Amino acid sequence: MKEKILKLREEGKSYKQIQLILNCSKSTISYHCGDGQKEKTRRRTKQRRENILLEKVETFKYRKFRNNKEKVRRFNKRDNENGFTNKELKQTFLWTDVLEKFGENTFCYLSGEKINLLNDLYSLDHIIPHSKGGNNSLENLGITHEIVNKMKSDLNPDELIVWCKKILEFNGYKITKG
Repeated sequence: MKEKILKLREEGKSYKQIQLILNCSKSTISYHCGDGQKEKTRRRTKQRRENILLEKVETFKYRKFRNNKEKVRRFNKRDNENGFTNKELKQTFLWTDVLEKFGENTFCYLSGEKINLLNDLYSLDHIIPHSKGGNNSLENLGITHEIVNKMKSDLNPDELIVWCKKILEFNGYKITKG
Protein backbone atom coordinates (compact mmCIF):
# COMPACT_ATOMS: atom_id res chain seq x y z
CA MET A 1 0.00 0.00 0.00
CA LYS A 2 2.79 2.41 0.96
CA GLU A 3 4.53 2.05 -2.40
CA LYS A 4 1.29 2.65 -4.32
CA ILE A 5 0.51 5.75 -2.26
CA LEU A 6 3.99 7.21 -2.72
CA LYS A 7 3.95 6.47 -6.47
CA LEU A 8 0.59 8.23 -6.93
CA ARG A 9 1.81 11.15 -4.85
CA GLU A 10 4.93 11.45 -7.04
CA GLU A 11 2.60 11.56 -10.06
CA GLY A 12 1.03 14.68 -8.53
CA LYS A 13 -2.19 13.11 -7.29
CA SER A 14 -3.96 14.78 -4.35
CA TYR A 15 -4.87 12.92 -1.17
CA LYS A 16 -8.51 12.88 -2.31
CA GLN A 17 -7.58 11.39 -5.69
CA ILE A 18 -5.38 8.74 -4.04
CA GLN A 19 -8.20 7.95 -1.64
CA LEU A 20 -10.59 7.33 -4.53
CA ILE A 21 -8.07 5.31 -6.56
CA LEU A 22 -6.92 3.03 -3.71
CA ASN A 23 -10.11 3.07 -1.68
CA CYS A 24 -8.27 3.90 1.54
CA SER A 25 -8.59 6.61 4.17
CA LYS A 26 -6.90 9.99 4.01
CA SER A 27 -5.28 9.23 7.37
CA THR A 28 -3.57 6.20 5.80
CA ILE A 29 -2.27 8.40 2.98
CA SER A 30 -1.14 11.05 5.44
CA TYR A 31 0.58 8.42 7.55
CA HIS A 32 2.76 7.38 4.62
CA CYS A 33 3.26 10.83 3.03
CA GLY A 34 3.32 13.30 5.91
CA ASP A 35 6.45 14.40 7.73
CA GLY A 36 6.64 12.86 11.18
CA GLN A 37 3.27 11.11 10.95
CA LYS A 38 4.66 7.70 11.85
CA GLU A 39 6.33 9.06 15.00
CA LYS A 40 3.19 10.97 16.01
CA THR A 41 1.14 7.79 15.62
CA ARG A 42 3.66 5.76 17.65
CA ARG A 43 3.65 8.36 20.46
CA ARG A 44 -0.16 8.55 20.51
CA THR A 45 -0.48 4.76 20.58
CA LYS A 46 2.13 4.46 23.33
CA GLN A 47 0.39 7.15 25.38
CA ARG A 48 -2.93 5.32 25.10
CA ARG A 49 -1.39 2.00 26.14
CA GLU A 50 0.29 3.63 29.13
CA ASN A 51 -2.73 5.67 30.23
CA ILE A 52 -5.60 3.32 30.95
CA LEU A 53 -7.93 6.15 31.90
CA LEU A 54 -7.32 7.92 28.57
CA GLU A 55 -8.26 4.76 26.67
CA LYS A 56 -11.38 4.17 28.77
CA VAL A 57 -12.56 7.78 28.39
CA GLU A 58 -12.11 7.67 24.61
CA THR A 59 -14.15 4.45 24.45
CA PHE A 60 -16.88 5.92 26.68
CA LYS A 61 -17.18 9.21 24.76
CA TYR A 62 -17.40 7.77 21.28
CA ARG A 63 -19.86 4.92 21.78
CA LYS A 64 -23.00 5.00 19.75
CA PHE A 65 -25.99 2.67 19.82
CA ARG A 66 -27.68 1.86 16.52
CA ASN A 67 -30.83 1.00 18.39
CA ASN A 68 -31.74 -0.31 21.83
CA LYS A 69 -31.30 -3.99 20.95
CA GLU A 70 -27.97 -3.91 19.14
CA LYS A 71 -24.55 -4.07 20.73
CA VAL A 72 -22.34 -1.02 21.11
CA ARG A 73 -20.12 -0.19 18.18
CA ARG A 74 -16.97 1.88 18.36
CA PHE A 75 -15.91 4.14 15.55
CA ASN A 76 -13.53 6.87 14.56
CA LYS A 77 -14.44 10.20 16.15
CA ARG A 78 -13.54 12.00 12.91
CA ASP A 79 -16.05 9.98 10.91
CA ASN A 80 -19.36 11.87 11.15
CA GLU A 81 -21.10 9.43 8.81
CA ASN A 82 -21.34 7.17 11.88
CA GLY A 83 -23.91 9.42 13.46
CA PHE A 84 -22.17 12.10 15.51
CA THR A 85 -23.15 15.70 15.06
CA ASN A 86 -20.53 18.44 15.37
CA LYS A 87 -22.36 19.66 18.48
CA GLU A 88 -21.96 16.24 20.12
CA LEU A 89 -18.27 16.14 19.27
CA LYS A 90 -17.72 19.58 20.83
CA GLN A 91 -19.41 18.54 24.08
CA THR A 92 -16.68 16.09 24.94
CA PHE A 93 -14.30 15.95 27.86
CA LEU A 94 -10.77 14.77 28.51
CA TRP A 95 -9.40 12.04 30.75
CA THR A 96 -7.97 14.83 32.91
CA ASP A 97 -11.55 16.08 33.49
CA VAL A 98 -12.51 12.62 34.78
CA LEU A 99 -9.46 12.57 37.04
CA GLU A 100 -10.32 16.05 38.33
CA LYS A 101 -13.97 15.16 38.99
CA PHE A 102 -13.38 11.81 40.72
CA GLY A 103 -9.75 11.89 41.90
CA GLU A 104 -7.17 9.15 41.39
CA ASN A 105 -8.60 7.09 44.26
CA THR A 106 -12.39 6.99 44.05
CA PHE A 107 -15.25 4.61 44.75
CA CYS A 108 -17.59 2.46 42.68
CA TYR A 109 -20.77 4.54 42.61
CA LEU A 110 -22.88 1.38 42.95
CA SER A 111 -20.99 -0.81 45.44
CA GLY A 112 -18.93 1.74 47.37
CA GLU A 113 -15.74 -0.31 46.85
CA LYS A 114 -12.48 1.60 46.35
CA ILE A 115 -11.16 2.08 42.81
CA ASN A 116 -7.79 3.39 41.67
CA LEU A 117 -8.19 5.04 38.26
CA LEU A 118 -4.61 4.21 37.31
CA ASN A 119 -5.24 0.45 37.15
CA ASP A 120 -7.43 -1.53 34.75
CA LEU A 121 -9.99 -3.11 37.07
CA TYR A 122 -12.90 -0.72 36.56
CA SER A 123 -15.38 0.46 33.94
CA LEU A 124 -16.78 3.82 32.96
CA ASP A 125 -20.54 3.35 33.07
CA HIS A 126 -23.39 5.28 31.53
CA ILE A 127 -25.44 5.97 34.68
CA ILE A 128 -28.52 6.43 32.53
CA PRO A 129 -28.06 3.88 29.72
CA HIS A 130 -28.36 4.87 26.06
CA SER A 131 -31.38 2.60 25.83
CA LYS A 132 -33.11 4.83 28.39
CA GLY A 133 -32.09 8.18 26.91
CA GLY A 134 -28.62 8.60 28.44
CA ASN A 135 -25.75 10.33 26.66
CA ASN A 136 -21.94 10.20 26.59
CA SER A 137 -21.42 13.27 28.80
CA LEU A 138 -19.22 13.61 31.87
CA GLU A 139 -22.38 14.16 33.93
CA ASN A 140 -23.67 10.71 32.90
CA LEU A 141 -20.38 8.95 33.64
CA GLY A 142 -20.11 6.71 36.68
CA ILE A 143 -17.11 4.65 37.74
CA THR A 144 -17.82 1.03 38.65
CA HIS A 145 -16.00 -2.24 39.10
CA GLU A 146 -16.14 -4.23 35.85
CA ILE A 147 -18.29 -7.01 37.33
CA VAL A 148 -20.79 -4.49 38.73
CA ASN A 149 -21.05 -2.79 35.35
CA LYS A 150 -21.72 -6.14 33.69
CA MET A 151 -24.45 -6.91 36.23
CA LYS A 152 -26.03 -3.48 35.68
CA SER A 153 -26.07 -3.95 31.90
CA ASP A 154 -28.67 -1.52 30.52
CA LEU A 155 -30.52 -1.00 33.80
CA ASN A 156 -30.54 2.30 35.62
CA PRO A 157 -29.20 2.16 39.22
CA ASP A 158 -32.67 1.94 40.81
CA GLU A 159 -33.66 -0.98 38.57
CA LEU A 160 -30.43 -2.80 39.47
CA ILE A 161 -31.16 -2.39 43.20
CA VAL A 162 -34.70 -3.76 42.79
CA TRP A 163 -33.35 -6.88 41.04
CA CYS A 164 -30.57 -7.34 43.62
CA LYS A 165 -33.19 -7.23 46.40
CA LYS A 166 -35.35 -9.80 44.58
CA ILE A 167 -32.39 -12.15 44.16
CA LEU A 168 -31.31 -11.86 47.80
CA GLU A 169 -34.84 -12.30 49.16
CA PHE A 170 -35.43 -15.31 46.91
CA ASN A 171 -32.27 -16.86 48.40
CA GLY A 172 -33.44 -16.35 51.99
CA TYR A 173 -31.78 -13.02 52.88
CA LYS A 174 -33.72 -10.33 54.71
CA ILE A 175 -33.21 -6.86 53.32
CA THR A 176 -33.23 -3.86 55.62
CA LYS A 177 -32.11 -0.40 54.60
CA GLY A 178 -29.26 0.61 56.88
